[in-house]
Amino acid sequence: MAIEGTFGHASRSLQLMLEAYAGARLPDWQAFAATLKLVRLSPGETLFRTGEEHPYIYLVHTGLTRAQATTASGHTSTVFFSEEGDILASMTAMQPRAARRLYERGLHPRIDDLKPAVDGRSLHTVSAVEPAVLMRGDYRAVDQLAQRHHAWAVLTGAITTIYAMTQQADLIWNRDTPEDRYRSLLSDRPDLVSRLTQRDLAAYLNVTETTMSRIAKRVRSEARKPS
Repeated sequence: MAIEGTFGHASRSLQLMLEAYAGARLPDWQAFAATLKLVRLSPGETLFRTGEEHPYIYLVHTGLTRAQATTASGHTSTVFFSEEGDILASMTAMQPRAARRLYERGLHPRIDDLKPAVDGRSLHTVSAVEPAVLMRGDYRAVDQLAQRHHAWAVLTGAITTIYAMTQQADLIWNRDTPEDRYRSLLSDRPDLVSRLTQRDLAAYLNVTETTMSRIAKRVRSEARKPS
């Protein structure tokens, strides 16, 4: 009964979230609902890996996940976290139709960056930071429904737009120094910071654990000084 209750609550939450993205009721919902699956992750367990085909969209129902990327030189850092209420997906693995058209016609100045999307391969490895429950749906069903219904087409555009907005915000934020970014996290997202280890924070701020320790110690020391 507990599993059935969680599934029903998570699937309803996903429907409400996606309809908010679309700005309308989503027709033929059952065609998408038939693909839904509840996914449970233990801390450290991987949801999908870099280079995998993974055309699924998730709602984080409970818990926290991290997305990590590794450079050609082998350096791994955390790109973003997804917490309760977040929509999570590998945008490249969803194989946007526009990416394929631009790639095939050579119309984009950064054509090589579109290749993972053409191949449907993920750019990130996503794993659980803490026990997590996610509702998974098949994005291929969303894509098919978008060919038939305007509301689903609006949904796909909204998902891409919101993702681009958050990525642009992150790019601006990453222009700050690691210490400034840590201070802003403490100020703007204290609940997230409280859920992360120092290793998690170091990977997110793209510094060594030793540097992270020094930053945290300096900030704590300042906080103790009388005003």
